[in-house]
Amino acid sequence: MSLWAIVPVKPLRRGKSRLSNLLTEEERTQLNKQLFCHTIEVLQLVDSVSDILVVSRDSHVLTMAREKDVRTVTENGTPELNNALRRASLFSTAFSTEGVLIVPADLPLLTPEDVTDFIERRTKPPMIVIAPDRRREGTNMLLLDPADLITFSFGQASFDLHTHLAREKGANVVVFENERIALDLDVPEDYKILSSKNVMSIMT
Repeated sequence: MSLWAIVPVKPLRRGKSRLSNLLTEEERTQLNKQLFCHTIEVLQLVDSVSDILVVSRDSHVLTMAREKDVRTVTENGTPELNNALRRASLFSTAFSTEGVLIVPADLPLLTPEDVTDFIERRTKPPMIVIAPDRRREGTNMLLLDPADLITFSFGQASFDLHTHLAREKGANVVVFENERIALDLDVPEDYKILSSKNVMSIMT
């Protein structure tokens, strides 16, 4: 039995553009690199994750992933997260028999214990386990079994959309509430919250 974690990563110099009023391009690039490395290091400590697959169009990200003994898929064509995830998911199904785990690379508080607890909430398929962001709007972690159960719909209101699509398929939906997973780094307000916890002073 195997479970693959898929980590989508934007080009390091383009990610976190909504923090441009707080950080320079170089600072955002360094922050994105550290967030990516943190995500991979966390997942490599989770026993129930058998393999990690990074999908990105950034050659530097792909090189770093390979140096960490992580599989990679190059994102081609028009930049679009959900299409990239679909391609990566299709690739992983040749090896994974327990669905796929989608982990965004912008969860600075994420721990191996959080990921383990999340995975342990899975039930008999068809099913999803889903963790919302702190606004209960976005999807900050998603486990699908089978991997092609629903169409990936990351973006605005993705938490409600993913749960709706899963229920339409008659799948069991498990919502996992976790403060560390819920706190992603997306907008200045997130940055200020993390700064108050002395997280950003360490990462930038």
